[in-house]
Amino acid sequence: MSGLLAVTQRLLPANEHGEVRLALDVRWWSFLAACGFDGVPMPLDPVAAAKLLWRTGCRGLVLTGGNDLGAAPERDALERYLLRRALERGLPVIGVCRGMQLVLDAFGARLRRVRGHVAVEHRVTGPRGGRTVNSYHDWAVLQAPPEFAVTARCGPVVEAIRHRSLPLAGIMWHPERTDPVHDEDVDLFSEVFGGRNAGGDPGRGTRIPDGRGDRRPAEVPRRTGGPHAA
Repeated sequence: MSGLLAVTQRLLPANEHGEVRLALDVRWWSFLAACGFDGVPMPLDPVAAAKLLWRTGCRGLVLTGGNDLGAAPERDALERYLLRRALERGLPVIGVCRGMQLVLDAFGARLRRVRGHVAVEHRVTGPRGGRTVNSYHDWAVLQAPPEFAVTARCGPVVEAIRHRSLPLAGIMWHPERTDPVHDEDVDLFSEVFGGRNAGGDPGRGTRIPDGRGDRRPAEVPRRTGGPHAA
């Protein structure tokens, strides 16, 4: 089974030469290596990205941070497409910061501005206890859609989620910016993507054991609107 994960990238504005570029924090590679994976950067073209994802045999998709929703429409379209295709095929997905926002927005959540969450460290708490994490976002949700269990909050702000039946999770902090890497972040990636701590089975353990399961099959999101739709 492949140890590769598809990883989306930040979209940069055109430079002085008119070049539009994608970028990814180099710390992602050391974090993924700590989880037992290697990353495959995704191009901006949705069809090309999907072909690369399937042809390389990636066992999961990571939607990374950067670019507010609506600020980079091409990236929004790419990631919505990849999210939909991944869930249709049962491919595990983790959204990080912006990536979690995109997941929640796709399932109908309402994003709102929050204060005091940019370039700070704060404590999050959940059913398994609490920890201190970094924070680099000024958009968030206060209530997750019913398909998701909230696994961490900072006050009223939702900071981590797990889908109740799909292999889909999200965190608002950046695990790649934590030095040394945090064991809980490594465990999450290993569990969702079937890494070294999860017996090699992608999607293993992604169901929330003590949450309320959905009474009907989960629906794949098809929302294409902006982040602030009611």
